[in-house]
Amino acid sequence: MEVKFDLVRIGKIRKSSIAERILKQNVDLLRNDIRSFLKDENINNKHNTVHMVMIIPGTGYNVKIALQNIKDLHIKKELKNNFPNSIYKGEYSILMDNVENKVFGGY
Repeated sequence: MEVKFDLVRIGKIRKSSIAERILKQNVDLLRNDIRSFLKDENINNKHNTVHMVMIIPGTGYNVKIALQNIKDLHIKKELKNNFPNSIYKGEYSILMDNVENKVFGGY
C-alpha cells in the first residue's frame, strides 16, 4: 500500500530554527513509522493508496495524524490501535482554517 501525506500546520512557523528542525524530524519519523506499518496492508481502492493528513502543532512537538479522511475502517482501526498517542482529536474545522499556513520555513 502506498501512503500519501498532506501536512497542515496549526499556527505560524516558529522563530527557533532548532524547534523547526525537531518538528521536521518528528514529521519524518511518524511518516516513516506509518509507511512501514502499512506497507503490507491492502486497501480496497483502485490505486491501493491511502491519503492521510499530518498536523504540525502550534505548540509542543507531538505531530498528529487525522483519521477523518480515511475511508477504510480496518486501516483506521489499525492506526488507532498502533499509534494511539498520534491521533488528532481536535475539531476538523481547525484544520480547514489552517490549511493555507506555510508548513516549514528555511533553516
